[in-house]
Amino acid sequence: MNYLISGLAKSGTTMLFSRILQALDAATETFFEPDQQAQLRDILCRGGSGGSGGSGGSGDTLTKVLIGRVLPKDSVLTDFDKHIVIYRDPRDQFISMLLYLFYDFQLSGDQAGYDECFAALQRKQQNPSDFSAIELYNQVASCVGRAPVAVFNKLHRVQKDYIAAFAPFEVRYEELLDGQWGELEAHLQLTLKQDAPVPVEYSRVVRSKGYGDWRNWLNADDTSYIDKHWGESIRALGYAEGEAEQNQRIARETTLDYVSQFDPRRHPAAQ
Repeated sequence: MNYLISGLAKSGTTMLFSRILQALDAATETFFEPDQQAQLRDILCRGGSGGSGGSGGSGDTLTKVLIGRVLPKDSVLTDFDKHIVIYRDPRDQFISMLLYLFYDFQLSGDQAGYDECFAALQRKQQNPSDFSAIELYNQVASCVGRAPVAVFNKLHRVQKDYIAAFAPFEVRYEELLDGQWGELEAHLQLTLKQDAPVPVEYSRVVRSKGYGDWRNWLNADDTSYIDKHWGESIRALGYAEGEAEQNQRIARETTLDYVSQFDPRRHPAAQ
């Protein structure tokens, strides 16, 4: 059996990967974020579904892919036996992506860039409504050589087209956090535990294990942009547009403390 988990980055794919893995046989082969057609075809052969002309294997495989790196045109994905897509409130996903950008400073060893953006994040954490989360995202993205916030406009469209192309089994991140696993378990014919440790090699992705914190991050300018550019996607996924908190508070534990693990000073290559 070939199991496939898909979703946008920072939408809960690693959490779901960990819980399904724990429910499968210990011999299950795992594949983390492959994005080439040849890689995906090879996985299908290993798991007993050779796809078009494949010889087929005999064991289970569990694969996690990121929408945006795999696309609606990647027809090989239709050959997976169980295809799950997990999605999350785009506003919370955006905040998680903002903070995960700091990982790139660790990869590049850019201490000056890290220090500059850490200071900007600190200002945001201390006075949330005074600083735009979108401007902060663009600052960090520029420092690490990533696309500005407009990239989300495209990703939301790709996710919509991806779901239309493959009709995967859909699960909502927030419902899983609330313990609503029954329909997914029935679909997979597996018993999933309510919590499962994330493999240590992927532990850097784990942050708050919560949702709704976007209300503490978005100021008036952010909300105006998001309503204009993401409103349709937010509504299509079943989320209410909502408003930011009046008295915003951003927890240090899930921001400054979280990104401190990516400080290049702590990276082995810097020692």
